[in-house]
Amino acid sequence: MERMIRSLKILLKSERVLIARELKLAFDRFQLVALAGLIAVFGLALLDVAAVFALQPYWGSSLSALAVGGANLLLALILIASAKSLSPGEEIEMVKEVRDMAITEIEEEVSRAQGEIVVLRDEARRFVRNPFDAFLPSILAPLFSTVVKGVTKRKKSAE
Repeated sequence: MERMIRSLKILLKSERVLIARELKLAFDRFQLVALAGLIAVFGLALLDVAAVFALQPYWGSSLSALAVGGANLLLALILIASAKSLSPGEEIEMVKEVRDMAITEIEEEVSRAQGEIVVLRDEARRFVRNPFDAFLPSILAPLFSTVVKGVTKRKKSAE
């Protein structure tokens, strides 16, 4: 039972670490995506205007606006791809292994306890069906030792 409680504690701690790490990872991803959005909306707005004005004499109004817009979308896609490429790290794999070991130990402890319950149930059935058989060994041992002591005392007193 101690092992089961220890395994449950390990399981809870590892789950807590996993959830905290996954939340941190999600928050980090969110920050990068939000940064990409801010860059796309505010930071590049002024650069867009400047680039359109710089390209307008060479390409005309429509092509220069199209080129600047395409560059903005490409930069935003690069930032989103880098946010998705973040991985949880090696420590998360270790915590998952510890969690799986704790679950395995809990399952073993439960199956062991289930086996003990089956044995106890069988003994209870045997006792209910024939209670004399259950008490017979505990009655015969003291009775036999008393008889042996009595016989040895008689032999000693007869000598």
